[in-house]
Amino acid sequence: MKTKIILGFVASIILSYLFRTIVGDWLAENYAYSSSFLGPENPEMLDGFIHLYAFFAAFLISLITEKIKLGLYFSVPIILFIVLTGSFNPHLWLSLILLAVGFGLAWLILKLQSLFVQKRDTNKNG
Repeated sequence: MKTKIILGFVASIILSYLFRTIVGDWLAENYAYSSSFLGPENPEMLDGFIHLYAFFAAFLISLITEKIKLGLYFSVPIILFIVLTGSFNPHLWLSLILLAVGFGLAWLILKLQSLFVQKRDTNKNG
């Protein structure tokens, strides 16, 4: 179980890093950016990483471990980070929406998987 959790966490970080430019560029086009607490260069890339981590942690960790609660444990700290750094509008709402989408997709896939497993088991036995 620990290896699944570590695998989900590492995959979330890698995927967030790889796709951060997509969300970062979208944020830069739609919202005014000047600088972040890390420096004046490309603050939207950090925000893109944070938003995607909230999504991928909720989705991948919940899906890999088959426990929605573990995805929540890994996603909540990044939401708290957004609140503590003062990125309330629109960044907090975007993260919460991505978090809900990630949990929704993970829940849907796990439900479909359990339905197919039940159907397959009843076909074998009956």
